[in-house]
Amino acid sequence: MSEVPESRPVKFTITHYRQQQHSHEAFIDWIVEEHLPLAIPVFEKYGVIKYCLFVTPPSQNGALKEEIGAFRPTWDFATFDCFIEYMLPDMETIKKIMSDPDWQVAVKDQDKWVDVPKALVSVGYCTGNLLDKNQ
Repeated sequence: MSEVPESRPVKFTITHYRQQQHSHEAFIDWIVEEHLPLAIPVFEKYGVIKYCLFVTPPSQNGALKEEIGAFRPTWDFATFDCFIEYMLPDMETIKKIMSDPDWQVAVKDQDKWVDVPKALVSVGYCTGNLLDKNQ
């Protein structure tokens, strides 16, 4: 198995499904307005390089499945509400954040909002983006 090269930052991702009693919009509002103001200082404390909340509205995913599904009938289309990407200095940063008491405060309400057992986590590294016009 290939390891993340020490010279590269680590990309850590997680998908989240909302608890069904909440609308997609209310769920995203909770993340942006309640969770992130508590989480960002923790990210800054541990040198998180980048954070991206990729919002996946059901209406757009449904439309994509309807249109592209005709061309790719074997594809499985994601139904999660958001995909979060972190770019971290190293693997150890994940453990540091998760064990920080301030992080525990930042995620104190997650069981009310997030269907935690359905989360999908991945870790790896980027090799570059040749099409990124901003680099």
